[in-house]
Amino acid sequence: MTHNQVGEAFRHIRKLTDFRPAIALVLGSGLGSFANNVSARYAIDSAAIPNYPVSSVQGHAGKIIFGTIEESGRTSIPLLLFQGRVHYYESGQIDRVVFSIELAHKLGAKTLIVTNAAGGINSNFQAGQLMLIKDCLNLAMKYPLTASATQTTKRTSVGFDSKLQDLIRDSARDLQISLQEGTYCWLHGPSYETAAEIKMLRTLGVDAVGMSTVPEIVKARSLGMNVAGISLISNMATGLSLTKLSHEEVTETADKTQLSFSTLMKEIILRIR
Repeated sequence: MTHNQVGEAFRHIRKLTDFRPAIALVLGSGLGSFANNVSARYAIDSAAIPNYPVSSVQGHAGKIIFGTIEESGRTSIPLLLFQGRVHYYESGQIDRVVFSIELAHKLGAKTLIVTNAAGGINSNFQAGQLMLIKDCLNLAMKYPLTASATQTTKRTSVGFDSKLQDLIRDSARDLQISLQEGTYCWLHGPSYETAAEIKMLRTLGVDAVGMSTVPEIVKARSLGMNVAGISLISNMATGLSLTKLSHEEVTETADKTQLSFSTLMKEIILRIR
């Protein structure tokens, strides 16, 4: 993927809508139904957008939705919602993974919230809880960005926006929704980790593990976007769970957690100004 290809996708969207989002939200595995809470101004199937990479993973619908959150007389600032994402293991190309982030920035988004379904490693966590990502560990053994993807960006730290994180904490507290905090580790996938790998990650201080998100965070920060991330602990990792891990378990837990996830995400988006 090149900047010209992102530009072509941008121009295609601009022919359809002049909606200018301020926030971009990426929905992870099983979390796509949050889109039902959005008052949509325009929705596009990503497969219809030139150059846009399409996910092959169940639970990633591939819809791009422009709209707002409206509740109890409150209306959010303009929102761009990605209903699903592309993982690195699907193509082996980082530029495809961060294509949506470049597009969101070009469309006007200054803030990015990324969400995912992750395996819990911290023994104090339980499946179905939400975790604010405080830090990241990249053990996919891949550079987060290729040289071509960084030609027009500047070097920057992979930090999270402290004000945005405080807003998320305050929202969870006011809604009395349990919110864990911890370090998220990105591994290549698509296979789940072995019990020995989980033991290693635990020793390294990892609280949750998954197959996405970190490249998106790196890209957004390099573009100057304010970033925050939330993981749904969809299952306890290998060696910590009594059941065999499966993608079906991930989506089942996400379905059960939709109410608390949606309630928290709506409040967060409504508070951002």
